[in-house]
This record gives sequence, structure tokens and C-alpha cells, in this order.
Amino acid sequence: MNIPARPPTRRSLRLATITMLTVSIAVTLTVLLHLALVSHFAHQQARKEAQLRLQQLSWQMRDSLNRVTNNALVTVKLLADLPQVRSFDDADATRGVLESIQREVADYAWIGVADANGKVRVSTGRMLEGAQVEARPWFQAGLKRAHATDYHPALLLNKLLPKAADPWRFIDMSAPLAGADGQVRGVVGVHMSWQWARNRARQLLTPALREYGAEVLVVRADGTVILGPDHLIEKKIDTPSLRLAQAGATGSLREEGVDGKTYLTGYSRTGTAGDPTTLQWAVLVRHTEDAALADARALEDRMIVLSVLMALVLAGCAALLARRLTRPMDALSGAIEQAAAATRAGGRPQDIPVVNGFHEAQVLSDAMRELVRSEEAHRSALETMNRQLESTVAARTAELQALLLHDALTGLPNRRALMQALPDAMRRAARAGKPCALLFLDMDGFKGVNDTHGHEEGDELLRQFGARLLDAVRKTDLVARLAGDEFVVVLEGLADAQDAHEKANSLLDVLGQPYALRRAGVRVGASIGVALHRPGDPQDLDAWLARADSSMYAAKRGGKNAVALAN
Repeated sequence: MNIPARPPTRRSLRLATITMLTVSIAVTLTVLLHLALVSHFAHQQARKEAQLRLQQLSWQMRDSLNRVTNNALVTVKLLADLPQVRSFDDADATRGVLESIQREVADYAWIGVADANGKVRVSTGRMLEGAQVEARPWFQAGLKRAHATDYHPALLLNKLLPKAADPWRFIDMSAPLAGADGQVRGVVGVHMSWQWARNRARQLLTPALREYGAEVLVVRADGTVILGPDHLIEKKIDTPSLRLAQAGATGSLREEGVDGKTYLTGYSRTGTAGDPTTLQWAVLVRHTEDAALADARALEDRMIVLSVLMALVLAGCAALLARRLTRPMDALSGAIEQAAAATRAGGRPQDIPVVNGFHEAQVLSDAMRELVRSEEAHRSALETMNRQLESTVAARTAELQALLLHDALTGLPNRRALMQALPDAMRRAARAGKPCALLFLDMDGFKGVNDTHGHEEGDELLRQFGARLLDAVRKTDLVARLAGDEFVVVLEGLADAQDAHEKANSLLDVLGQPYALRRAGVRVGASIGVALHRPGDPQDLDAWLARADSSMYAAKRGGKNAVALAN
């Protein structure tokens, strides 16, 4: 019997080539996706951390400026109440008091007393004694009440004071001097050198931040830069961060600078609006976005190099694996082609040999007919396995979801769980018409326990601390661990701010009791910041957390182991 010849067909790709191409494409796509994800999240996290750091630096500079100006105002008021200064008839005695104050505070460049007509009667170092200052703003404002006069260049004192590396600039504090009859007899004034603000800005910026090009800017209400880079000093600027700070806002943002660069800027404002005894300056701390993302981009470059190396290694492994897998199949396909050729030639095909190499190839060569008959059985088995796998995946997904919402060390809800729960607490407060409170706790003395007894004891202390918090509040309240030794408690159904304050104080008593660790007994305290959310307040999670965090730091500054209630 003649068997017609098979028409010629186009040669298909070999299995080894297809396997190699498939694995190479899969590796390339995986590497590219991995790089894209790492780049996105690394940049996003770096930008977020940089903005938070700049915002905190802005707060620190703002608090430092407020503290120094307030201390100067207190000094002026105390001087105005001293009998030696109020009378100023005994010039030597009055001068002795003024110079003793100047020796204590080196930044007080000049302290003087002028009579009601504006003539300087007594001053430190006898500078300007006899001079007329009735036209100076500090004198005119000081006749009426205690007053802070904004940043200005030295005029009368410029030639009298010693030469300095930076030009003499002052802020002035003044207050009226009342006689026995209650009438104003004169004004006491303090010229405080602006050098203290320059020094504080240098201290605030660590060498690492200066290396990144970070800058501290203090800007007057009219937009004039009074502290900052040399090329901006006493020049006016107008930026979104400045406008927000002048409006009393605090935070951080990304903005374009006048030099065309993109900056990340933290902003805040000093003083109190409408208070003549304080100075309202915008405090901006910024550095370029390129500097903030430099580490992330360096990481991205390293990831590219490592990914290329990994791709090359995987491609080599794929080539070896493809060759190992396809060699038996090549032998089997060759035998089948020979058998088909023999059949077409009218001859008797040789038996398909048993192909060794791996089990599947041997089974294929031995039992091709049985594969067809067992197809249904295999399909059924695969469906059963798929159902079991789906059930297992669902269970594991539920376990992972629980882990994502709880702290691994204490078992308490974590930051993610807290951020999901806070909006619900706000809504419940609105429905019930009762305020809720956010308690931001930072353990006092935790570092000492860690350093003295080791990290294992520190972890045990964190677990016991969290357990005490949980036992000390109601089941309807929420206790969460943010990070390190920071915890948050959400109290609901409160009567008022005093109720929240009392509950926070009761927590201090509980947390201050001794802790029995594995190898030692310790005592720690806690600084608690309380921020109230009342029905009708805006539902701003970040602002609520920021207020609680700020009040916690206020408790820290007030001596620790205390409760501070946010405004």
C-alpha cells in the first residue's frame, strides 16, 4: 500500500528554545516589576520621612525662638519691678543691676533705662548715656506697655559695639517704669543680639543635614528673611510654605523655590497673633528634594546592578535546566519521527524505546495510551487539589491579615489598625454626642532598662507595659503600640476634657508600679499627651495625632511622668 508523502511543513521552534525564551522573558518582567516597585516605594518613603524630619526641626526652632524671646520679656518685666531700676536716681546702683543681668546673658548686647523724655539715663557700659532715643520704636512702645520690637539693624550702637563676623542686628524688649504715684517715669529696654538665633540654627542642623544642604529660614511678617542663607538675608520671599506659616498653620510640603529647585519644607510660626509681647515669624526648614531622595536613588542604582546580575545568573540556570529537561523529549520526538517516517515509507516502524532521563519522559514513552484513558482521573484529582489549595490560601490570607493589624511583640493593635479604628471612633463620638480622647504615651526610662538589662528584658517590659495599659482601660477602649516605647490609647464616651485628664492620671499611677522582669525588677514612668476630639470637630486624623504627639512632648519638657492636655 502506497502512503502519500506528507507535504513539507515549516520547522517549529525546539522545546529547548521555547523554554529558554519563556524563562528569560519571565525573569526580565519580574526584575523590571521589582525595580519599579522598589523605586516607587523607596522614593515615597524617603520623601515622607524627610518631610516629617523637617517639620520636627521647624517645631524645634520655633520653640527655641519662643523660649528665648519669652525669657527676655520676663527679664525686662522683672527689671521694671526692681526698686533700683524703677527709681534710676542712683545711676551706679542701677547700672550695677543692669550689668549683672548682662553678664548672665551674653546675648543681651545693651540694657538701658531712659526717662519719660527719651533721654538715656543709665546703661550697661555707659553706652548711649545722655543720648535721646524718644524716636526709637522700642521706647515709644515701652511707654505704653511691655512690648517686643521686631528684628532691625543696629543704628546708634553700631559704632559703639565691638566688630563682629556678622553685622549687628537686634530684637528689642521694653517695658514702662512706674513711679510711686503710678505715673510712667521712663522705659527699660533690652537690645538682644540676633547672634543667638544664628547659633541656634547652626546647632539645629546636624553635620549630616548640612551635608544634604538643609537650611533654616526665619522670615518676618513682611516676607523679609532675617535668618537663612547669606544670599537671602534681608531679602523678601513669597512661597506657599511661608503663606501657610504666616496663617498659623504647621506642617510640611513639596514646593518650587525661587531658584527653580524643588524643596521639601517644614513650616511653623512663632509667637501669638495679636500679642505685642511676642514676635510672629515664619520658621521654614528645607532642603532640596534631590538631596532627600539621594539615598533612595543610590539604592535604586544598586538594585539595578544586582537585578542585572541576578537576571544573568537566572538566564544561565534556565539554559541548563532547559537543556536537562528537553534532552529526553528530543530523544522521544526523534523516535516518533523515525516511526512516522517508517510508516510513510511503508515499512515497519521500530518500537518506541524506553526513554530514560526523568520519570515523566519514561512514563510518556511507556504508557502513552494510558495517559488518554487516565485524563479524566487526573482532571478530577487536579480539581480536588485546587479546592484544597483555595481553602488553604483563604485560611493563610486570614492569618496574614490578622498579623498585619497586630504588633508582633505585644499582641496589641499596631499603627495600621489604629489608623483604621480612629475614623470609627470619631463617628461614634458624633453619634453619641460625647467626646473621645487620644492618649499618646511615651515610656520614661525605657532606654535605661534596655541599656542596663538588655533587649530581652526591654521586650518583656514592653509586653508588661502594654498588658497593664490594656487591663487599666475599658473593653470598649483601644490600646495600640505605634513603635518602640510609644503607645496610644483611645478613650470613648467621655464627659469632658477633665474626664480624659483624670483617666490619663490614673494610667500614670498604674504604669508607675514596679515591673517584675525575668532577672530584675524595674520602675518606669510615662509622659502622656491628651488630645480631645469633640462632636463636630473636623475629622482630621493627622492633626489629631499631631496634637496628641505635641502635648506628649510638652509633658516631656515639663519634667516627664506627667500628663499634658492639648489645646
